Amino acid sequence: MKSIKYLAIIALVIIVGSPLFAVDYTPTNTVYKQAAEPFVGTSVRMLGMGGAGLGVKGYHDSFLYNPANLVRSGFKFSFPSVTVTAYNPKAILESGAIDEFEKGTDAGMVAGAQKLLSVFEVGPGDVLTTDVSTTITIGSFGLALQAQERLMSFTPPGDPLGTKLIAQVTTAATAGFGFRIPIASSMSIDLGISAQAVYKAYLAEMSASSITDMIGDDGSNFAAEFLDKTPLMAGYALPLSAGINFNFPFGLTLSTVAKNINGNYTMSTYNSANDWAEEVLGQRLSEDDSSPGSSTIETDWTIESPWRLDAGLTWKPNIGSLIRPIIAVDVVDVMAMSGKTGDDLTRAFFEQTRLGASVRLLSLLDFRYGLNKGYHSIGVGFDLLIFHIDAAYYTQEYGPYIGEKSIDALSLRFSLFSR
Repeated sequence: MKSIKYLAIIALVIIVGSPLFAVDYTPTNTVYKQAAEPFVGTSVRMLGMGGAGLGVKGYHDSFLYNPANLVRSGFKFSFPSVTVTAYNPKAILESGAIDEFEKGTDAGMVAGAQKLLSVFEVGPGDVLTTDVSTTITIGSFGLALQAQERLMSFTPPGDPLGTKLIAQVTTAATAGFGFRIPIASSMSIDLGISAQAVYKAYLAEMSASSITDMIGDDGSNFAAEFLDKTPLMAGYALPLSAGINFNFPFGLTLSTVAKNINGNYTMSTYNSANDWAEEVLGQRLSEDDSSPGSSTIETDWTIESPWRLDAGLTWKPNIGSLIRPIIAVDVVDVMAMSGKTGDDLTRAFFEQTRLGASVRLLSLLDFRYGLNKGYHSIGVGFDLLIFHIDAAYYTQEYGPYIGEKSIDALSLRFSLFSR
């Protein structure tokens, strides 16, 4: 009888306590920490300038980073705008992984995969990002539709080949409006506000072993297994942004932007992508024999996403139409520096300051340079009638302090109509 009693107690503990041992798919788990980052579309132009450019006007997407840039923006239309960003390009080329893949043999594929995984360092990172967007501005109104696919990585300590991949898809619709308050003949204040509806979804991490298990012997069931057995987290946010541009003589502009106001995400966890599609879209993505059951594991949990205040100074001197230079200095998250003194304040200012410069020649070419946390960036833009191509090569820091984990990236953007 005592044995039966003990077994019953153990069974009860397992049943009641099982939620305590459930996998944590929220950003409190370091594997998914990057999923908590506010959505920001990839701006190749700003990345080539070290991330600076709050007060840079004249581009179809300028209002997405500062809604005050909408004032008198006129008519601009871009469709489509496609941006592809590859991370660790230098390390991947030097690893020899591509040479192994090109052999086409089983041994080459295995060797290539091992060399590719060795590129990823411990901690969070990115693998590939793809952005597709369309924007339109009319007068001082602006509207943008954006979609971004982001493939993130996380390499656990002590297991260099155990890199996990996290796929995330984000869609956003942004509407903005700006207006000007004249002060003098050469001075004015531009005010702007934008509202955004964002929907974010990311899948549970995938490792090489989990992918292999789903593929099986012939690989025929991979899609069905993937869609029916991979948990998916999805939710929405309705952030606001407000910006002010103080326009002074000689092409000087002082900008202040409050971003991501009301930016918290309301999230739900679904058993699979199929269950998400059935509940949200009313139809499963693939046919399967699984029992209906409950489609959600947990509902209405929150991703905390605080607002921040950025400031910038832009100088755009008018020296003619042949050469048009721009110099920009931005400080991101100004409020984070409050209360700091001495070396801590100096370090924070250095980490949060972005420097950038751009020179436009003959209305055809843009050459860009930037400095971000001590990392250099370069960029180029080419405009030919309605065709526009931008490229940027830069480095981003993924560690808690400068120099711990830097990752280089190459971004290419193609768009039609307005630049």
